[in-house]
This record gives sequence, structure tokens and C-alpha cells, in this order.
Amino acid sequence: MKKVEDNQEAKNQVEETLPAVADEVKTAELTELSADEEVASDPESKELSVEAEPSEIAEPSASESDKEDVKEEVDEAETKRKKSVKKKTVASEVMDWLRTICIGVIAGVLLVVFVIQRDNVYGDSMNPTLESGDVLFTQKISTYFKKYDRGDIVVLNGQGMEGYSKSEYLIKRVVGLPGETVKIADGNVYIKPMGHGDYYLLQENYLPEGVKTTMMDYGTAHGYNEIKLGDNEYFCLGDNRPVSNDSRNLGPFTADRIVAVAVFRAFPFNKIRTF
Repeated sequence: MKKVEDNQEAKNQVEETLPAVADEVKTAELTELSADEEVASDPESKELSVEAEPSEIAEPSASESDKEDVKEEVDEAETKRKKSVKKKTVASEVMDWLRTICIGVIAGVLLVVFVIQRDNVYGDSMNPTLESGDVLFTQKISTYFKKYDRGDIVVLNGQGMEGYSKSEYLIKRVVGLPGETVKIADGNVYIKPMGHGDYYLLQENYLPEGVKTTMMDYGTAHGYNEIKLGDNEYFCLGDNRPVSNDSRNLGPFTADRIVAVAVFRAFPFNKIRTF
């Protein structure tokens, strides 16, 4: 019976102990819960924990005045750059204009001196093809090669030739070429080519119908009515044969006396044409 009593006593001790242990466990849980609530309700604790991480520390930002100073410096630099570009652009345009003008002047001088020139017609020796007051443009390129064709209207320098006392240039038409023999008879012009034995009648369609080519006493006395031309000589006549002072009186013109060949009549405007 004693064994049973001992067990009953032990059971009673356990039952008395269990409520006390339960109270201790509950107290511990409440203590932990209150601690968590304090952390959650205190934001400074979180900030401290964040600041404790060095990698997450933010760098101080520039002040507004510093930003404005930097912006002003950038704007000033950009303004200076634009002014510099504008100055360079204006200077470049001026230089381009000056360069163009200089090139134009030089080209014009070269053209006038070596290629083309303007000539005014005075007198009636080339009527009706040309009249006094006509303005011609003549080319000089042919003079460098000393090659001219029959029918060319040429500007001639007659200074120093016997029978010509004026300083103005002459304008005439090429009729006879180097090496040919030119004969004027019966009011016509005849040509005997070099190496041929017979003459042929020169067809001059540019002359008005019925115009006759006659000789002058002075020219006949010098043998210009029938003359064999040298390798460098040209027989030149005016289209207005009755009044023209030409090779019938002055003799043949050497190639170096031909200074230009007519290519274009620019005035009067109602008679513009090429030759």
C-alpha cells in the first residue's frame, strides 16, 4: 500500500508544479513581444541600423548656387563659341567673294587680251554685211595658229603699209589664200590654186547682186590685179567694192597683220548674227 501512496504524492507534486511553469513561459513570451513592439515603434532604431552600413551612406549634393554657377559658365562658353563661329563664317564669305571677284577680273583680262575682244565698225567698206556703228566680238585664237579660211571677216593692222595713213584697224574679208594666184578682171575675182594651171571664178554670194570688182590705177601699177601670194600672205577685200581701200590698193596682208576674226555681231539688236 505504501507504493501506491508514494505515486499519489508524486502525482500531486507534478500537478502543483505545472501551473507555475506555464506562468513562466507565458511571461517570457510577453517580454519578447514587448521588445519587438518597442523596436517597431521607434524609427530611430531603424535609421541607426541603416547608417551603420557604410556602403549605403549618401554623398552630399551640390547646392543650388553651385549648380547655377556651373550653368552660367556653360552658357557663357557656348555664347563665345557661337560668336567665334559667326565671325569665322562672315570672314569666310567675304574671302570667298573677294576670291571670286579676283578670279573674274583675271579671267576677263585674259579673255580680252588673248581670246576675244570687242570691236566697233566705222565706215562703209563692208556694206551691206557690216555697217558703221555695228558692234562685233572677234576671236584671237586663230591668230596663234596663223590659219584662216576664205570668206573669214578679219580685223587688219594696216599701219606702215604703202597707201594707208590711218591708225585705225581695217576690217575686210579674206579672198585669196597663201600660195594662190588672184586675178581681177571683167569685174570679177578669179583664183588659181597653188599647183594648178587654170583660174576659176570665185563665187561671192555675200556680195549684193550686180556688184563689180574693179581695180584702181595705183593697184594696177603695182601689179595687184594679178598677184601670186606668198606662203604667209592673204588677199583681202571689202564687200563694198566701189569704196573699199583693200588689197587692190594696199597689196596682200601678211598673217601677222591679222589681229582677230569676227565671230558675232552684238549690236544693233535687230541684226544680231554670227559669222
